[in-house]
This record gives sequence, structure tokens and C-alpha cells, in this order.
Amino acid sequence: MDNILLNVSAVVVALVVSYFVFWYRNHKTEIDKKRAKGDALAFVVDTLGQVATNVVYDLKDSSEKGAEKKEQAKVKIKSFYADAHLPAPSDAQVSGAIEKAVAIMKLSNEGGKNE
Repeated sequence: MDNILLNVSAVVVALVVSYFVFWYRNHKTEIDKKRAKGDALAFVVDTLGQVATNVVYDLKDSSEKGAEKKEQAKVKIKSFYADAHLPAPSDAQVSGAIEKAVAIMKLSNEGGKNE
């Protein structure tokens, strides 16, 4: 009796593993696309601060003021990601990155004046 239960259990486990392998092979392309999209989004979030800092420094001496300069920075950041064929960060993420970059730039400028 124990042999029969052991054999049936082995067959059931083999069927379950076989089905999982079959399912995974049929959905592998879809899984890989989602993983690549997630990796691209993580890369966008990681690089957003660096891109915003570069754009803010590029626009530092432009003639626009305040909100106009921020809008121009948003456009440049969004076009950067579009040109790179990466997912675009949300407007809130872009605004936050720009504000943080401006604050860092102002702090670094103040630090240079004190020396």
C-alpha cells in the first residue's frame, strides 16, 4: 500500500512540474518583456536625479524665470527619455527631481561664495 501511495505521489509531482515547465515555456516571452520593462523603469527612476541635475545646470543661465524654466526643464527631461526609448517618469517625479536639483545647485553655489 505504501508503494502505491509513493508511486502515485511521484506521478502527481512529475505532472505538476511538467505542467509548470510547459506553462513557463509558453509564457517566457511575455515574462521576459515584463521584466525588461520593469528593469527599464527602475533605470529611469535611478537616473532621473542625474538627468534633472544636468538639465537644471544647462538652464541655469537661460533668460526664463521660475515656472517657465521649470516647464522647459520638464520638456527636456521627457524628451531625453523619449529619445532613449525609455518609459517616461511621471510629472510628479520630474517636478520633484527638478526641485531637488535646483536646491542642490543653490546650496553648492552658496558654499562656493563662502570660501
